[in-house]
Amino acid sequence: MDRIKVLFIYRNKNIAKKFIEHFTINNYEVYEFYGNSIPKAKLNFWQKIENYFHRIILKNKKQIHKIEERNFNQHSKHELLRLKKKKLKFDFCFVIRGDLVPEFVIKYGHSVSTKMVDFQLDGLSVSSKILDYHKYFDDIFVFDENDISQYPNYPLKHTTNCFFEDGSNKNKEIDFLYIGVNTEKRKQDLSSIHRFLESLNHQYNYQFLLTQNQYRKESPIDGITFFEKPLSYEDCLSLSRNAQCVIDLKRKEHDGLSLRFFEALVYKNKIITDNFSVKKYDFYHPNNIYITDFNSFDGLENFLKLPYHNLNHEITDKYNFKYWIKNIFGLH
Repeated sequence: MDRIKVLFIYRNKNIAKKFIEHFTINNYEVYEFYGNSIPKAKLNFWQKIENYFHRIILKNKKQIHKIEERNFNQHSKHELLRLKKKKLKFDFCFVIRGDLVPEFVIKYGHSVSTKMVDFQLDGLSVSSKILDYHKYFDDIFVFDENDISQYPNYPLKHTTNCFFEDGSNKNKEIDFLYIGVNTEKRKQDLSSIHRFLESLNHQYNYQFLLTQNQYRKESPIDGITFFEKPLSYEDCLSLSRNAQCVIDLKRKEHDGLSLRFFEALVYKNKIITDNFSVKKYDFYHPNNIYITDFNSFDGLENFLKLPYHNLNHEITDKYNFKYWIKNIFGLH
């Protein structure tokens, strides 16, 4: 039987690597559109002058992003030429965050694929540009159910994030883990829960890791580690394997569940979150997930004493990439 051929388009190569790995493990023949490394922000001489003029003279600090986007579009043209030369046809084109990809890439993916599917793993409040491309897609999946009612004129479908099978096992040496980009709200919430946990007089091992702007150093905060170079997705997974409890801080723009909830199904992490919508999912169990506004922590001390509740495979399997991707492609 011929393997199913997939054209995979995702700008985030950090996470894309994991998808490629598991497409291959599950016997798909996959071609990664952005197979070559996406160049870091290297400006040529004229671009440096352009950026300097906008930043210093016009006080416009956002021009650098427009320059980087032009460079990314140029890289996309090179990748498209590489694909065109191969004259390949695909059963499926699977796109993640298609709003971050140039339309000419989406259009070509549509022309060489039998079925084209997009998955938006951020809310449409921050990624609604994908709706401009809807004519190219057979299905657009959103991870926040609210987007379906918010945009009733578009044939959107709901699905969650997924997890990747992982047979490795680690002793859990980290008591509380958070990894993310630094924002004022995240600093406040992490400081709040750190103060509460310290009041319990336990010797906890905290790994609250926030990436910071290299040009704007943060002052030290108890319990929080600031660093400049973002971790790879593999590094993040390695830390999650080693954690008893993971902190999840919801973005205010949407109610969709982050990857952490699904990684936790594999690594059996407990979760402390401010995403109240998790209660409606079938894997929610009060032994495993504690919900808070990060101001009040009533019941948290008792929650930490409760044993992890093991979930049966009838619940968790649907979130496994192996079965999740079949649902996305309509192969069931």
